[in-house]
Amino acid sequence: MSKRAELRARYIQGWYDLNADELLATTTDEFIFDDPAEPAPVTRAMLADYMQRWDARTRALGSTNEWILSHELREDKNGILTDWEWWELVGADLCGTAIVQTSDQGVMLERITYFDRNFRHP
Repeated sequence: MSKRAELRARYIQGWYDLNADELLATTTDEFIFDDPAEPAPVTRAMLADYMQRWDARTRALGSTNEWILSHELREDKNGILTDWEWWELVGADLCGTAIVQTSDQGVMLERITYFDRNFRHP
């Protein structure tokens, strides 16, 4: 397993465990988390606080932080591992897509989107 793949796996495990220290240990100093529910992109320095807001927000929707990841696509090119996936939180109608970019120095970017699972086109 490449260094960037290992860092990416540890980063995802940090989210599963809601372990801010593990997340911080796997990110670069320039890390950005882009969540459209936040007023501004989340920097590495803001990540631990964001994790607490995320956990409170998702638990209020009925989730217990159990994830389903599917439709995963990975590209390792020019020293950057890029992951795309569909994500769903079990117990909540919260789902969307994510893109994560990781170098051998750590996770540089995660950008998520949300979709309304209950939306029906008229």
